[in-house]
Amino acid sequence: MPTEPQLIMVREALPDDAARVAVLLTQLGAPGVDEAEAGRRLARGDERVLVAVDEEGVVTGLVAVKPELPFGHAEPLLRITALVSDADRRRRGAAKALIDSAKQLAGRLGCTGIELTCGLTPDRAAAHRFYPEQGFVITSHRYWWAGEPAEEVAAS
Repeated sequence: MPTEPQLIMVREALPDDAARVAVLLTQLGAPGVDEAEAGRRLARGDERVLVAVDEEGVVTGLVAVKPELPFGHAEPLLRITALVSDADRRRRGAAKALIDSAKQLAGRLGCTGIELTCGLTPDRAAAHRFYPEQGFVITSHRYWWAGEPAEEVAAS
């Protein structure tokens, strides 16, 4: 059931956001992310992390982005590496505000588009509906190779 949209502010993530970032990353499906690990990830600095903050000052979502110029592309793109809104506060505008901010950032950085991936599990069905509503189109399949354990590689 949709809830009333709220006023959402988007800003750069701060070290003090680590506890909420840990909650959000855990909801996204990242195992073993506690406050300390979230703080380490925020401090890496290789991605920009934006957070959505609601009217009560609660961090309700995040988007992590990274500008890239892949070898097969003539122009840079912005890659969304994580996007999540709090499961208890969804449908209040946080994800849309984060996507809008990512689009604005892409323009400022001279990126010609934004790329993201989304899992195929049933719990991602709402995201599969949301992204096209934000102007995203499906352009490819993603394939994944998990690698081989080191002992199997050594035995080959």
